[in-house]
Amino acid sequence: MIDMGIERYALTSGVMAVVCQRLVRKLCQCARPCAGLESWGLGVKSAMEPVGCDRCRGTGYRGRLVLSEMLAPSVVSVRRTILQEHDVTSLEGVAVRNGMTTLWDGALEAVESGRTSPAELRRTLGFGGSA
Repeated sequence: MIDMGIERYALTSGVMAVVCQRLVRKLCQCARPCAGLESWGLGVKSAMEPVGCDRCRGTGYRGRLVLSEMLAPSVVSVRRTILQEHDVTSLEGVAVRNGMTTLWDGALEAVESGRTSPAELRRTLGFGGSA
């Protein structure tokens, strides 16, 4: 928005939140523990992988799961960081210190809890994340 000419003060006073979200496929009940977990490079302790059954029509996935993060410019330190023209990395650091869960952190939690697979995470978010 700043690149489009929106003034920083207008962002901090007029924007309630900035939301980033992705939909990932949700594992079916037929999923099994994932072998070779380290090859995905995610740093998770456990994960499940798709198998396939009649219920999921052999795909191993059934339904969708929302992964999201929300930046709230109303938080004083976030607002200050925006107004002081810091870069995106600094802004993310301030937001995380003030309680924001990043898209990647939420995604890793979804993998560890068995709601989606490492393969689905990599397919959807790629390899450029902080995992």
